[in-house]
Amino acid sequence: MSLDLLHELTAWMDDAGIDELELAGPSFRLRLGSCGSPDDLAGGRDRDAAPERGPSRDVVAAPTVGLFLHRHPLQAAMLAPEGTQVQAGQALGLLRIGPLLVPVVAPRDGLVGAMLVAHETVVGFGTGLVEFHHFAR
Repeated sequence: MSLDLLHELTAWMDDAGIDELELAGPSFRLRLGSCGSPDDLAGGRDRDAAPERGPSRDVVAAPTVGLFLHRHPLQAAMLAPEGTQVQAGQALGLLRIGPLLVPVVAPRDGLVGAMLVAHETVVGFGTGLVEFHHFAR
């Protein structure tokens, strides 16, 4: 994929109000983010700078539409309260779609940040649900 095509894609994303696009398959993962104009790219990052090490923040988004639950309907305790250390694949919350409960899982080992939506809130696909902190490698 050419650099011009990537700039065009991020410009389309910016026009549509999409901040981030992630595509994943069995053997690949592509994440595009919009940071404004191409001039922002040129002046915003130093290509020779060493990568940062330390905590990084992600937002875990809804994989589908549904009613976001912080806890299982039959339990009183939250699945992953703020500050909880979790492992990749561990449930951070649930999405209720009719009688079905779909887990919202941690993308990697890390620390749960703030819940971005209240318990029992109707959310759409891609809605940010949980702040998630991981350590950059």
